[in-house]
Amino acid sequence: MSQTPSESGPERDAGVSPARPAGILPASGGDDPSSSSGRANGANNAGETPASREAPVPQASLHDGLTSRTLLMYLLCLAGATVGVLLLCTLFGQASLWDSGVWPMRLRRMLTAAIVGAALSTSGMALQGLLRNPLAEPYILGVSSGAGVGVLMASFFTYVVGLTWLGTPACALAGAGITCAAVYFIAQRRGRLDPYTLLLSGVIVNAFNGALMLTLYLNVPPGEIVNFATWSMGYITGTVKWTTFTFALVALAGGWVALLLRGAHFNMLGLGDDVASSSGVRVQWLRIETFVLVSLMTAGAVAISGPIGFVGLIVPHICRLVVGPDHRRLALVCGFAGAMFVMIGQTLCSLVGSWLSVGELPVGILTALTGGPFFIYLLRKRRAKVEA
Repeated sequence: MSQTPSESGPERDAGVSPARPAGILPASGGDDPSSSSGRANGANNAGETPASREAPVPQASLHDGLTSRTLLMYLLCLAGATVGVLLLCTLFGQASLWDSGVWPMRLRRMLTAAIVGAALSTSGMALQGLLRNPLAEPYILGVSSGAGVGVLMASFFTYVVGLTWLGTPACALAGAGITCAAVYFIAQRRGRLDPYTLLLSGVIVNAFNGALMLTLYLNVPPGEIVNFATWSMGYITGTVKWTTFTFALVALAGGWVALLLRGAHFNMLGLGDDVASSSGVRVQWLRIETFVLVSLMTAGAVAISGPIGFVGLIVPHICRLVVGPDHRRLALVCGFAGAMFVMIGQTLCSLVGSWLSVGELPVGILTALTGGPFFIYLLRKRRAKVEA
């Protein structure tokens, strides 16, 4: 998967602005071709190889250009906005707010939606930064469907085989992890990942997981088929088991903090594997760590809501337009933005379902309707950039 900076720059592989990542400084004026001293040095060093001139000496750390005070300000502002959106969303729904037990149920549902949105959006941001592919996302790469197979497998063991000790979170994590490994090994060739091969691998794995889920449906008790069908559309409820809810919350907290601490490493990786390795980033270990964290957070989200697509595609791109390509900021902003995105989407689905007299629509339907066109737009934009 090793790529030189000339083969894959940040503006081409990460889908972001070609600006130099935060905390990356040129080694000397000769490394900047836009400066007069750079042109002079280029003329004087004509005998050097291109690789010896083009690779700057990156100097970055987690705190370069981003102080703890700035992060704290981001955290307080985003947390306050998220709490405000959560409380506002609990005021709207199909049942009357003054009925007994309605508001606590809505609050728990919004908390579930917030966990799902934060986990999926942060996972999408991590995959896009790791693979330098703006189209990478847990749902597209099949990680969500793999976790879904794990959830249905746990239900199969519970209802048919009687193995009640085999919990939903463990099976969801196993399914997501196996899918991550399968997509990576199918798409990689001699250590490199082709963007379009990666997408095709995700499509193949998604189709295979879909067939497994349909097979498992045949063994689900008839009275539970409707519930599982609704769950597979991405349906958020306020009646999730506390054990599953706690697993999703812990998975989100641990994965989010770990990715936040790796923000500078993702910035370095945007310059290419060789530059990142020369500056002290353990690229192979970073890949393994990121895939494990993404599997963990996606498994928690799918276990409490079902597969919800395109959240990890839409939210990171919007956040990148607002705060820039620095992954140290993106890792923080994407989590809160994803939480607000899914909470608002869940509220809209509840209201629209009431207007259409069809009950509550699964939020996965809304994200698919908005994410499909957005994915096509990004795909065409990337293709035009490659052809140019």
